[in-house]
Amino acid sequence: ALSEDTTIQRIEALSAPFKRAKEYNSASQSAWESGQYSKALSYASHGIALCTTDDVNILKAELLNNQGIANDYLGNYTVALNSYFKALRLAEQSNNPKIEADIYGNIGIIYANQLRVERSYFYHSKALNIRRKIKDTHGISASLNNIAIIYVQEKKFEKAIKNYTECIELDRQLGDTRGLGDDYNNIGLCYLDMKEYGRAFEYLNKALEIRESMDNPLGVAETINNIGTLYFEQKQFAKAKPYFLRSIPYAQKIGNKESLKYAYSMLYQNEEKGSKDSTAAYNFYKLFILYRDSIDNSVNARLQTEYELKYTFDKEKEVAKIQQEQNESRFKLIIYAISAGFLIILVFSTLLFKRWKETQRQRKIIEEKNLLVELKNREITDSINYAKRIQTAILPSQQEISTLIPNHFVIYLPKDIVSGDFYWMDENNGYRYIAVADCTGHGVPGALMSVVCHNALNRSVREFHLTKPSEILNNTRSLIIEEISKVDQRISDGMDISLCVHHKETNTIQWAGANNPLILFRADINELEELRPDKQSIGFNQVQLPFRTHEIVLKSEDKVFLFSDGFADQFGGNRGKKFMSKNFRQLILDSASLSFEAQKERLEDEFHRWKGSQEQVDDVCVICFSIT
Repeated sequence: ALSEDTTIQRIEALSAPFKRAKEYNSASQSAWESGQYSKALSYASHGIALCTTDDVNILKAELLNNQGIANDYLGNYTVALNSYFKALRLAEQSNNPKIEADIYGNIGIIYANQLRVERSYFYHSKALNIRRKIKDTHGISASLNNIAIIYVQEKKFEKAIKNYTECIELDRQLGDTRGLGDDYNNIGLCYLDMKEYGRAFEYLNKALEIRESMDNPLGVAETINNIGTLYFEQKQFAKAKPYFLRSIPYAQKIGNKESLKYAYSMLYQNEEKGSKDSTAAYNFYKLFILYRDSIDNSVNARLQTEYELKYTFDKEKEVAKIQQEQNESRFKLIIYAISAGFLIILVFSTLLFKRWKETQRQRKIIEEKNLLVELKNREITDSINYAKRIQTAILPSQQEISTLIPNHFVIYLPKDIVSGDFYWMDENNGYRYIAVADCTGHGVPGALMSVVCHNALNRSVREFHLTKPSEILNNTRSLIIEEISKVDQRISDGMDISLCVHHKETNTIQWAGANNPLILFRADINELEELRPDKQSIGFNQVQLPFRTHEIVLKSEDKVFLFSDGFADQFGGNRGKKFMSKNFRQLILDSASLSFEAQKERLEDEFHRWKGSQEQVDDVCVICFSIT
């Protein structure tokens, strides 16, 4: 292959700027496809500098798209988004749906990498709609693949596998070997999440064979990491470690921060759980933090939002400019016609013009005020969204939940952006702690209270080393009262909670509740049992009674349900009435024999069906799990 200097010299020898820009575009695409991302950026920058007129906008859009792809692979997500939104404006102006769809898909990939699922689905759906209209088979396959990745993140495995199967068929018809490598890798990950390890290994090996044959270092690094994860999930730590180590040179070769971050993250976890080598684990952890912080920080998130808002604002500004030009043109025609015909109408037109100017002045004042309100609203929303990220950090991750209770589902539907409900889990000295809590209020006040209550639960277990549910609730109440009394002795905030403690050695469960009950599904007789809570909250009460502990003996396939009151209190249906606890229990019983994933989907569908167009009245949180 030609070196970068030789390639630039060859292209610069061409006489026409357009031909040079076109050659730089081809060179940039070839470079990122072969993993040479720095060269791809250099070629794209040279080409963009040559695109100085509007008649080459679509070529400039392609160059900016290549620039964004290279930065994406390097983990420079904020810089990549800036290039993509610039390219998108040019593609829209040039009326090129093919390039528009490609850019929408690339923007969706970045948001998926950052786990911003709603934004990712929005852009991938736009890309898929365009590609279906223009019958772009290759693009349809890419969009279906990307949307399937989102389905996997949401645990909608059946939908994901359906998409992947369609992708494999399309890519076989197209003879797209690179696409097949992506399909096999992604469907392997889906089966890995489903814990069907045999099928996962089969597809991941197919993907690795294709990606190695195509000299695709990024794809090889990703698939090797995935195979390592497969062994890690099966607790085969000695087999997992060589795969994670093997992926690092491939990722370093192309400077891919995302793969390096993942490899070091898994290596330190593998050392902790496998060899128990704390020194090695710590060294891997430091490298993981180094790459994580270079990719994921609040400044990047804020810049990304600004780029997206700027794209939207520029688009609206352009439409407004066209409308204004059209209005001014019509006005001049009216003036000329009246001036040529009747002098008296000229005077009348002058009065109209003055009124128009006054209207414009008043409209400007209104627009300025509306803009101020919009900016303030955006600032408040951004602050709450950032608070959501902080609150999400105190919730256990999906990986932590799956490790603690493999058989489970979680439904978590905040009324507003942040929530007063939260779920809490911990593991300490052979005990597993699982709880659903409902703090006073919802939205921002409820979220602030949830942080206080979450901290009190952690202290009761980790600092005071309590294991009995009633003692944990008694101590947590004391800690919360102590904290909130610093502000006001009469404050009545607190939380309702349902708390389980599982002793792993004896395989027994103890439970205590403050206003929130526990429902137990007995699989052998297909019936529900309900444990009644103590009728007092975790907070200040006129009479402070000690909480009681209940012993639970679980049988095979029994399910435990912990929940707040948000589901049962939701208004909806044909008459706009509450769902009620009785109907909630019946819904649990009717769906209890389903798999965890299917039951979760059944409950969520019923909640949204019942709510319909009604406003959600409270936060909703439901956890179901089994131990045996």
